[in-house]
Amino acid sequence: MRLPKLTGPVLSGLHCFLIAAEQMSFTRAAEILCLTQSAVSHKIKNLEDSLGVQLFIRQPRKLTLTEEGKRLKMVVAHNFGDIAHEIRDLKTLELSGDFNVAVPPTFAQTWLLPRLKEFLDKYPALRFHLRTRNELIDFQTETFDCAIYFGHGKYGGLHSAKLMDESMLPVCSHDYAVAHDLYGNPDKLSTCMLLHDAAPWARAGRNDEWQYWAQRHGVELPEAGCTFDRADLALQAAERGIGVAMGRKSFIADQFDDERLVAPFAMSVTSPLSYYIVCRKELAQSPRIVAFAEWLRSLVD
Repeated sequence: MRLPKLTGPVLSGLHCFLIAAEQMSFTRAAEILCLTQSAVSHKIKNLEDSLGVQLFIRQPRKLTLTEEGKRLKMVVAHNFGDIAHEIRDLKTLELSGDFNVAVPPTFAQTWLLPRLKEFLDKYPALRFHLRTRNELIDFQTETFDCAIYFGHGKYGGLHSAKLMDESMLPVCSHDYAVAHDLYGNPDKLSTCMLLHDAAPWARAGRNDEWQYWAQRHGVELPEAGCTFDRADLALQAAERGIGVAMGRKSFIADQFDDERLVAPFAMSVTSPLSYYIVCRKELAQSPRIVAFAEWLRSLVD
């Protein structure tokens, strides 16, 4: 058996030969390979010509491997198995090592962290490093693989993909709502202390969320207010009866379930911004980032 050059047609013919030899049928091999029977027969004939040996004894309704065919089947099956195993190992390596992710603080604490164990269990070879940031990442100088932004999705020179939308509404403690007669009376906000997340998104003003909500519902807001640099701090202040906070629904599910927070009037708005996973364009198909993005989307689909 002479040694041919391992060109594309030869490699394709070897794969076709292996399937036919395992099935002992050109017809079944064609079904597996999504080819016609004549295409399978043609590939194997070309392979036999390249090798200078006959691999099959063709009889009506019956195939038999020649001695050379039996030897080649053993070698090809062993080596194709090694190749498949090596490819699996390479993919595993790509899903191992350090994985650095930047996330807004409150999103990390109230939404991502309670769910993170599932991702870490699924990819145990990854060393996950979570850092919280309100500001945008400089991907040219910082060593983050990706980040989650709450924003408009347009970030020059970067790849971004939407994870989920957000809605928001005013929330406070039940006692505060009763004391200020808030139930069903949004006009009573004028007597309340507003609690602001001063950094709801990158480069936002300290009362942008409240103003966006008020404009859409025609509600006048009071001047009195407290500001915090994290949304969860504003929500905790609301729990403690300090005032009324603007609550994003993805952040307040637990407080609603426990009745630590209430919505005194059902007047929510869809936020103008959404959550995006962002990375350098050349890393958009990185197995780590793809796996993380797919896992995140599975939580909101």
